[in-house]
This record gives sequence, C-alpha cells and structure tokens, in this order.
Amino acid sequence: MTTVGLPIPVVVTRHQCPHCRITRAKKAAAVAHIGRCWQNPAARGCKTCVHFVPPEEGPYPEHPGWPEGCEADRDISEGLVTGCPQWQTTATEETAR
Repeated sequence: MTTVGLPIPVVVTRHQCPHCRITRAKKAAAVAHIGRCWQNPAARGCKTCVHFVPPEEGPYPEHPGWPEGCEADRDISEGLVTGCPQWQTTATEETAR
C-alpha cells in the first residue's frame, strides 16, 4: 500500500453572471440570479435606472448620510426593485448599445 502526500487537482464548474461576475455552483441558480441582477438592464432594476439616486456619505463623520433613493417617487426603503414599470434606461446604457 502506497500513500501519496501530493494534492490531487480537482476541476470545478462554476456559472458566472455576465453582468456582475458573481458565480454559482448550479446553472439554475445562476440563471435565476441573472434575471434579478442589479447590473442587468433587462431586469429593469433600480441600479440601472435613470431615476436611481445612489447613497451619499454625510458631510461629517457624525452625520449618517443619505440612503439610496428613486427620483420617480417610488419607495425603495424596504429594498430595491426589479421589473419596475417606471424604469428608464440611463444614458450610459444607450451609448453602450
């Protein structure tokens, strides 16, 4: 009986989102993620919308800053949205096409 003290290479398949580069072990999980990925314009999500206002830091350390928001008056305090009927493309996405 011979024991080998060397590591054995293992090939692992991961499925990567083309928009945010996150990976998943299962293809179905990756497909589900792509459908709701914040960086996927087809998902019509907040972060790819012209109305999205990113969070801002406060003017000094004691100030908590301002949370992300929506200029279309949609309440996103409970979480960001995909499939929004008020979604509009940003200028940078138009030039990328």
